[in-house]
Amino acid sequence: MLFSNVIGLSSIKQKLQANVRENRLAHAQLFLGLEGSGKLGLALALTQYIYCSNRSETDSCGECSSCRKISSLTHPDVHFTFPTVVKTSDKEPVSDDYIQEFRKEVLASTFFNTSDWVRVISDNQNKNPNITKKETRNIISKLSLKPYEGEAKTLIIWMPEYLAGQSNALLKLIEEPPQKTYFILVAENSEALLPTITSRTQLVKIPRYTEEETEDYLQTKYGLGSQKAEQIAYLSEGNFRKAISLVESVEDNYSTLFRDWMLACYSNNLKTVATVTDDLHKIGRVQLQIFLVNGLSILRESLLYKTITNYQIKSEKEQVDFIKKFSKTLNAANIEKSYEQINEVIYHIQRNANAKIALFNLSLNLRYNFVRNR
Repeated sequence: MLFSNVIGLSSIKQKLQANVRENRLAHAQLFLGLEGSGKLGLALALTQYIYCSNRSETDSCGECSSCRKISSLTHPDVHFTFPTVVKTSDKEPVSDDYIQEFRKEVLASTFFNTSDWVRVISDNQNKNPNITKKETRNIISKLSLKPYEGEAKTLIIWMPEYLAGQSNALLKLIEEPPQKTYFILVAENSEALLPTITSRTQLVKIPRYTEEETEDYLQTKYGLGSQKAEQIAYLSEGNFRKAISLVESVEDNYSTLFRDWMLACYSNNLKTVATVTDDLHKIGRVQLQIFLVNGLSILRESLLYKTITNYQIKSEKEQVDFIKKFSKTLNAANIEKSYEQINEVIYHIQRNANAKIALFNLSLNLRYNFVRNR
């Protein structure tokens, strides 16, 4: 993977590139970031940069033999360790038993998590993943050998949190590694790592992606419109895995349903309000959040249209007429109040509040905003 393929993280990239060029790269590094961050992609880009025979100041060439092998995860001097699942009829597994599945998963997306991975390698979702004692012996054996092609050996440990009690077996190896050996640990939860492991690695904190970075990614990769990308970026909270999941589950248009809901609130038709909120409850939490974020966009455009002379509404064509009419039903203060109330319900739904009750209570609050404006 090229550094240019890793979204954002420019300051971290520059520091890693300089460390490689100046031959002062730490032999053991811990890339620590939340789910859906760029940590695994960055680890692969760094590894490719280390081995590239024709690298520039800012990236690997992507064309030499080492680049091609690392980009396909088949370089003989680059090893991978990751959690596996012990099956009833199997002996203790090692990472090499699932390397083909791991390559396929990584090449499809570097944002998958352990739940996704367990679904790939096991038909029992209740099995706990683990990096086994046999795997740690395998690591020690692999790294004791001379490099096959390059001058260095690299071990990428994905989710080292699952080393559990096996961490101690690697302490001496990480503290006193064979010559020209690099360790890159790619983790999400530092509290699950032994302090003796973290103290022997150089910490590289990988931040969440910004909403702007997420929007750009969704528009480039999936061709989403700016409004849809903005909605999903807001919901994904910097987690690219969540953003990808939302893209795959998103419905095309909720503007008609939102219009009917607002009309029911405005006309004080509680029977229709109850019917609409019941229908909304049935679409599921993910879709419901998207629906409400779409509503926030409509409110924002209504406020701007109401307060700015000759404002050009930035919305899908079928929403423009509704936004113009809707902006006349509320004053600026009530639009802002409605925005806050919807935002608060999104927050509670994300944290598993009862969606049906939350929606009906929200409807009553929105109805009150209409009444106050009359």
